[in-house]
Amino acid sequence: MRRLESLDVLRGFALCGILFANAPVMLHLLGPRPDGTPDPVSTALDYTVNYRFFPLFALMFGIGFALMWRSVGAKLAAPRRALLQRLLTLLVFGILHQLLQPGEALLPYAIAGLVLLPATLLPQRRIPLVTGVAGIGLLAGGLVVNGQLLLVPGLFLLGFAVGSTALPRRVEDDPRIALWPLLVLVPAVAAGLLAQQRDPMGVALVTGLAMAAMYACLLLAAMATPLRPLLVRAFAPLGRTALTNYIGASVILVLVQRFAAAPLGLSADSAHPWLRMVLLCGVILLVQNVISAWWLTRFGQGPLEKAWRILTYWRSEPPAIRPDPRARPAATAIAG
Repeated sequence: MRRLESLDVLRGFALCGILFANAPVMLHLLGPRPDGTPDPVSTALDYTVNYRFFPLFALMFGIGFALMWRSVGAKLAAPRRALLQRLLTLLVFGILHQLLQPGEALLPYAIAGLVLLPATLLPQRRIPLVTGVAGIGLLAGGLVVNGQLLLVPGLFLLGFAVGSTALPRRVEDDPRIALWPLLVLVPAVAAGLLAQQRDPMGVALVTGLAMAAMYACLLLAAMATPLRPLLVRAFAPLGRTALTNYIGASVILVLVQRFAAAPLGLSADSAHPWLRMVLLCGVILLVQNVISAWWLTRFGQGPLEKAWRILTYWRSEPPAIRPDPRARPAATAIAG
């Protein structure tokens, strides 16, 4: 089973944006400058990062679980038990991560996945339709009430629906498919940004969703150009070790905030703390990329990804099932 590089790149790209969105909260930088004016870097992040990357991250988790379900469904006698163990392990990771970063993403993903689990009882051909309609419904409800609590499970369900189809593999084989949605997304994002200037909070979620989709389509389309090797080197190692790097970045930010915020000029009363925060995030991502690429060449998976797999299957690899000689060969599952 081959990995889908486009999904690794998208996941790594989403991870980068999540760090820039989470860092101000974890470093206690929210709020205006001492003179009462907003920091220009903070304003720039409001229009380019905030509410733009958590939708993509949630969608990628949903796609990943769908691909995992399709894979284990063809291999294991009790695939739902493996999926349940995977979600419960993610639940534990999320609870522990909440101690570092209240409001983090893993716990809601795990809860959304547990709610989704009964949908796997449906015939495979019905899963994309049912989960897709449910996901769109939750997204619409979240936008109407301006509530992120509905958006997370909605995006997770929508990602599961997408991952349950052949679309991820089709986009991997021909990333130019992603150009077509841009005909709608680019003008929608432009209109949303203009509206956000007049009503920053009222349209932030809608604009964020449209911009997340635009980012994803632009990145996928770029995978069809000579930029592909560069994008793979820049984002795929982070995407393949997303769990390790997501939690690892939280540990780094907590330690920096507690022990080094003032010396590094990252306290709220420092000069240009937001700019220094952006530089810190860039350094963290660069170091994580280098370490992740090195780690993957030697161990194949990130440390937390390896632990997650072991706790899913109670071994380092899924147990193989001896095929029934009377059965027709199963189709090869898509591996994310």
